[in-house]
Amino acid sequence: MTVSYRCAAALAVVTSFALMASPARAQGAASGKWELDVHGGFASATSPHGGSAGTLPASTPLSTFPFSQPSRRVSSWFFGDGAALINSVNTILAPAARFTAIDPVIMSSAASRDSGANVGFRVARRIGSRYFAEATVDFTRTPLTFSQKALDGIEASRTTFVTTFRGLFMSGPSPNPDVTATLDLNEGSGWEVTTTGVFGVDLLTRGRLIPYVVGGAGVAHITGSSPSATITGHYGFTIPVPGVPPVNETDTLAIRMTQDSNSPVGVFGGGFRYVASPRWGVRFDVRASVGGGASDVLIDARPSVAKGSPTVVLVTPTIPSAVFSTSTTQDSSLSGPTISGLKTFSGSGSSLRTNIVGGVYFRF
Repeated sequence: MTVSYRCAAALAVVTSFALMASPARAQGAASGKWELDVHGGFASATSPHGGSAGTLPASTPLSTFPFSQPSRRVSSWFFGDGAALINSVNTILAPAARFTAIDPVIMSSAASRDSGANVGFRVARRIGSRYFAEATVDFTRTPLTFSQKALDGIEASRTTFVTTFRGLFMSGPSPNPDVTATLDLNEGSGWEVTTTGVFGVDLLTRGRLIPYVVGGAGVAHITGSSPSATITGHYGFTIPVPGVPPVNETDTLAIRMTQDSNSPVGVFGGGFRYVASPRWGVRFDVRASVGGGASDVLIDARPSVAKGSPTVVLVTPTIPSAVFSTSTTQDSSLSGPTISGLKTFSGSGSSLRTNIVGGVYFRF
């Protein structure tokens, strides 16, 4: 009877040891070679600021016959020669009304990238007890937006458009001109879809808590729209002469950011897996991907000048002068060609994307 009790005790010890060892066996082929993971968490990304500025279109001479005042023809007052011309005129006629050109915004990186949510899934194939190959698809809510510096520059141009032209017109032709400037801002939207393939190594092969490291490569795909901003500046005033139509001109400038739809990325990271049973567990990891992410700046400019009869032509008594006209034979200074899709900044560099996630995996 004593022998039987001892055998039973020994059997209980062996059984208990076998149960404790089951997580270690879960790493091997006995519990399946494939894993399916679903996960979610937090994503952040940087925006590269490298790149080179383009060339803004030069103004062209504008005849003011018979006034004999040299002037310039511009496509917009908001940038380049247009901003320089109006500030030159106001230096004489309205020194307190200075215009803030939008050049620093459109001639440099205007991008920022928001942080947001991450969701995704992975499929892994075990290779022995230590190694694995894995394919991952991550959806990250990190849209491209205008940086705060760019937004401040856009707002400065919008507000000073009003003060600049009100100051100019109140110095001479109109005591109460109608000058407005509106902003239509469209922030970026959509998701970034990153598809990667990595090779991983478990740093331990026994126990419930298995740390690992991974490295590989993939492609980041952009969905949705890039940000844009449209400033519409308008001025109008009536000449105190019966029957003469009012001066009425509109300056529309659109700023658009664009980025590559697909960019190659390199991936590295690590984490740990907690083995709940031979068939499932949870894991947490941090992965960084480097590549792509640079953005370009494009502009569209559309000047509009109302014509009428009888006509009025106003030429400022400055050199160079600014011309405001309703005549079909004398153009206004705001009569340059329409600009469409002019690239004013070409971005370069790589974005660093960081995903911090947790999830559940199933082995089969």
